Amino acid sequence: MEQAQELQALIVRSAKEIGLTIEDPQVGQFIRYLAQLLEWNKTINLTAIIEPKAIVIKHFIDSLAALVATNFPEQALVLDVGSGGGFPGIPLKIMRPDLRLILIEPVQKKCAFLNSVIGLLKLQKISTFNGTIEQYANSPLQPIVDMIVLRALKFEDVRAQAPALLAPKGKIVLYRTETVQSHELGDGFHLATAATFLLPYESGKRVIAVLEKSNA
Repeated sequence: MEQAQELQALIVRSAKEIGLTIEDPQVGQFIRYLAQLLEWNKTINLTAIIEPKAIVIKHFIDSLAALVATNFPEQALVLDVGSGGGFPGIPLKIMRPDLRLILIEPVQKKCAFLNSVIGLLKLQKISTFNGTIEQYANSPLQPIVDMIVLRALKFEDVRAQAPALLAPKGKIVLYRTETVQSHELGDGFHLATAATFLLPYESGKRVIAVLEKSNA
C-alpha cells in the first residue's frame, strides 16, 4: 500500500510538471491499469519497462503529453494505431472520458489485454480492432475519424490509409524523439504544430508533432 501511495503521488506530481491536473478517481484508474499491465506482462510482451515508477513516467505521463500539445475536440473520434499495451489511447481516455476511441492492435493477445483493461476500468465509448491499419481501412463501414494518434508506429506506417480515414480537418498526432522534417511528410500533410517536452526525472525528450491534411 505504501508503494501504491508513492505511485499515486508520482502520477499527480509528474502530470503537474507537464501542465495537467489529475483527479483522485483518475489516479485510481491509473493504479489499477498499472497493476493489470504488470500482471499480464508476465506472460505477454506488453512493455519492456517493468519498473512501476518508470511505467508511470515513460508510458502514462508520456502518453498524456499530447493533451498539452494539441486540442482534442469534445467527443472526438480518435484512432490509436498500434496500441500495444494501450499507449497512448487508454491514458488519454482516462483523462478525457468524452473521447471516443478505437484501439487498433494486430496481436490478438494484446487485444485481449486491452479489452480486459476496458472492462476493469469500466471505460465507455472505446473499442478494439484486432488487425492492422490496412485491414481496418478495408473493413466495411469504418467511421471517419477526427484524430489518429501514433506512438509505437511511424507516420509512414499510416501515410497511405490516413487521408481516407481522417475527417477534412482531421489531425495525426505523432509521438517522436526529434522534430519532423518537411521531406518526411510529402504532399498530403503539413506540420501544424510541434511541442517539445522534457519528461520528469530526466526520463528523456518527447516531441509531439501534429500533422494536418494539406488540403484541409
